[in-house]
Amino acid sequence: MDAFHGTAQPQVFISRTALLHNVRLLRQSLAANVKICAMIKADAYGHASSIIADALTNWSMDQIEAPAVDALAVVTIDEALVVGRTSVPVIVLRPLESASIAHQRDALGSALHNGCTLTVATAQGAQDLARVAIAAAVRVNVQVMIDTGCAREGTPIDSLPRVLAAIESYPSLKLTGLCTHFVSSEEPGNPLSVEQLRQFTSATASYAVHNPEVLRHAANSAAVFFWPSTHLDMVRPGISLYGIDPTCRPNCQRPLRPVMKWLAPLVMIRQIKKGATVGYNQTWTAARDTRIGLVPVGYADGYWRSFSNRAKMILRGKPVPVVGRVSMDYATVDLGDAPEACVGDAATVLDNDPLSPASVYALAELAGTIPYELFCRIGARMRRAAVDPADSQENASWSIQTSTSAAKSA
Repeated sequence: MDAFHGTAQPQVFISRTALLHNVRLLRQSLAANVKICAMIKADAYGHASSIIADALTNWSMDQIEAPAVDALAVVTIDEALVVGRTSVPVIVLRPLESASIAHQRDALGSALHNGCTLTVATAQGAQDLARVAIAAAVRVNVQVMIDTGCAREGTPIDSLPRVLAAIESYPSLKLTGLCTHFVSSEEPGNPLSVEQLRQFTSATASYAVHNPEVLRHAANSAAVFFWPSTHLDMVRPGISLYGIDPTCRPNCQRPLRPVMKWLAPLVMIRQIKKGATVGYNQTWTAARDTRIGLVPVGYADGYWRSFSNRAKMILRGKPVPVVGRVSMDYATVDLGDAPEACVGDAATVLDNDPLSPASVYALAELAGTIPYELFCRIGARMRRAAVDPADSQENASWSIQTSTSAAKSA
C-alpha cells in the first residue's frame, strides 16, 4: 500500500471584494438617505469580525468609499471589545439589565470609553446604565429595543413611554435609536411582518417627529429586499453582506457574492483495493480499485458528521465525493475520478460559487439547516485570511501554502 504524505494548513479565505460588492448591491435597494448598520455578531457569522470590520470601515472599491457602512452591530459587549474603536458607531444589541451590568462592570466601562451604543429595554436598565456612565464620566449613546412579536428581547410597546422617560431623565444618557426585530421577513406578504411594522411605526412616530436625530431601524437582510416600507432611517443586513440570499437559495435577481471560501490540502493519498472499507464503522466500501485522499477537516472544525458519504469537495475543478465517516479531525474523499489529484492540492471544502455542489447552500441542505449555522460552526482551528480586493476577482486563484513529501510504506 502506498501512502504519500504532505503538510499544510487549511484556511478560510474572506474576500473583501465580494463583501464590498454586496454592500453596493444592498445600497441599490435603499433610498439615498437610508443608513446601513452591518451585522458582525457571532464573529461576523464565522467570517472573522476583525477582518470584516476592517474591510467595511477602511477599504474602498469602485464607487464605494471608506467607510462602506454607517454603523456596525454586535450582540454582546465582549464582541464589541473585540472590534474595538472604529470610524463608525458600534451598536451592542443585547439589552443591558441590572444583572448583566453588575457582572460586566469592567467590560462595560471599556465599551463606554470606546463610544459604543448600548441597548436598554427597561426603565431600571436605563437607570443602572446611567449610574455607570456617571461614574465613568461619559455620556453614553443608547437605543431602545422594542418587542413587536418576536417575544425574545425588548420592551413591550405599552412600556415604551416609561423607558423613554427614564432615558430622558438622565443627562448621562443620549437616545440615538429605536429598533425592533422581524420574525418572518424572508416571506414576502407575511401578515405578521405587516403587523410588526404597524406596531413599531405607530409606537415611535410621534417621538420620531420631535426627535429626528433618533434613528429608527428594523429591516434585516430579507426586509431590505422584500419590504422597502421597513427601511426607515437605517437597515441592519447580516447574511446578505456575506453573499448569501436571505431565502437561503441562490437567486440570479440578487447577484450576491459569497465572501467565504474554505480550502484544505490533501495531506495524504492512499491506494485501496476493491472491497476495502474506509473510516469508522466501515460505512463505505470501495466498488473498485481507487485512491483515497485525506483532508484535515472534521466535525471539530465545523465540517459536519452528517456529510459522511453525502457531501462533495472540489479538486482541480472536479467534484469528488466524501466517503466514509467524517471524523473529529479528518474527512476522506474518493479520487477515483480525479487521477491527476496529488498531495498538496487544495480541496475546496466550502465553495464561493453559489451553484457548486460544495456551496454553503448545498451543504446546508445536506445538513438540514441554514447557511447561517454552517458559517457559525466553522471552528477556531480554521485560520481566517483576508483576500485583498486586487487578488479576489472572479478568476483570481485562491491558494494555500503547502509543502509536500512522499513516503512509501508497505
